[in-house]
Amino acid sequence: MSLRVSVDEGHALEVLDLLCRGRAIRVVPAQPLVEPSPQLTELAGRRLATASLRLLVDLGRREQVVLRGGRRVRGRVWDAARTAGFRLRFTAASFELWVQTTQRLAEISRSAEVIEGQGSTRRVRRQIRRIIKIGETDTGDWLLYALAVRHLERVDMPREIREDLGRRLCMGSPLASLFALEDGLAEAQLVLGEHLDRLLEDANVPLLECLEDLMAEQWAQQISACMRGSSGAARTERLNVAATVLETYVDCLDRAGRLDLCGALVGALARLLAGAWVDEPGVVAQRVLLGAGLHQRAQQGALQRALARVVQLGERLAGLRERMAREGFGDARYEESQLFLELVDVRLRPHLPRLAALANVLTGRLG
Repeated sequence: MSLRVSVDEGHALEVLDLLCRGRAIRVVPAQPLVEPSPQLTELAGRRLATASLRLLVDLGRREQVVLRGGRRVRGRVWDAARTAGFRLRFTAASFELWVQTTQRLAEISRSAEVIEGQGSTRRVRRQIRRIIKIGETDTGDWLLYALAVRHLERVDMPREIREDLGRRLCMGSPLASLFALEDGLAEAQLVLGEHLDRLLEDANVPLLECLEDLMAEQWAQQISACMRGSSGAARTERLNVAATVLETYVDCLDRAGRLDLCGALVGALARLLAGAWVDEPGVVAQRVLLGAGLHQRAQQGALQRALARVVQLGERLAGLRERMAREGFGDARYEESQLFLELVDVRLRPHLPRLAALANVLTGRLG
């Protein structure tokens, strides 16, 4: 499709590329986009669909064993046996996110829109509600919202405004809640477990199966970010919320009979042990306190225990492994148990001693 675009239309396409591909943009457009033309809208729709499908295909190109109805199915993401019933459907929410972000990103990204100690201004919060629709979203919207959470990190804006954008994106997308490790759902009267359960419905679960490696990378980055760059109270809160989201996700997988999808969490723990947690446990435990401004021992201990909740997810999976090992041939969860046992034994077990040592230091637990 050949289309000549104006400067402001070109900026609108740059914003779309930021949201779905993470490409850096100029925050301030030469001219504000009033309303996209039908031709520009069609081009943007094709661009979004292509970028989303390419991402899923690139991440799901390797042959993988998954569960369907409790039975193993082997294939790639484009094989019908793996994706029967799955469709990537975008609604008007994705269109609004693109158009409204194009129109309003520059005005809500200013430092003047943050009140010290109170967060972003009411005006910004109203704008964010206009940008991000949360009702009746579908799988395509969920993916775009999750990618937006990831890619808005590239935009130069105050942290408080970025976090408000992220919380609103989470309300409209359970996948975004996983990417952000955020549980700010009370405003939308949503329950985290029920919100995440939607991802495990048969028609939606291929999203999780394709995105395992990307989620592992995202979680490692998010946990690392939670350990630095803010006050001690904020670090404690963010780590506790992240731990709650990951604990709830494991609960959802267990309830749905899909513990085989814990690979993203195992991958994240491995990445953290090679990155933010690579040093001796005592060094890691002290690093999370650096610059936190916490002088009371109780506050320091609360921050370290919050980090320990994330570390102890490895022990949680090891405990589940012992329970799942009791599933016998012919039992309802036998196939799931075999995949989960292989995951824990091959990918997690080598890391368990280091995770346990770090948890011991963070909690003061005797080894």
